[in-house]
Amino acid sequence: MNNINFKKWAFHFIIWVLIINIISFYLTISYTSIFNEGDNTAQVLFYFGILGTVLLLLSLIFIIFSTIKKEKKNYQYWTSIVGLVIFGILPILASLFLN
Repeated sequence: MNNINFKKWAFHFIIWVLIINIISFYLTISYTSIFNEGDNTAQVLFYFGILGTVLLLLSLIFIIFSTIKKEKKNYQYWTSIVGLVIFGILPILASLFLN
């Protein structure tokens, strides 16, 4: 039976989350709704947000599976953990404490 490398997939998902966040950041700073009335940038940002959230949750699930399966911890595992903290936990904490 095929053995799935969970930490590798979690790492790939975190890399895609990083890429989506960089693209979303660029689109956000270059978007002004006053001058771009016919533009669909807001809709693209919405879809990128959904995609980024789904990939972040998948990364969390795969890291949990990796921990349950007791896979060897390497840079992929630790990079995924750091990515989950940066893109998942810190925004939640910031929204709680900054409101």
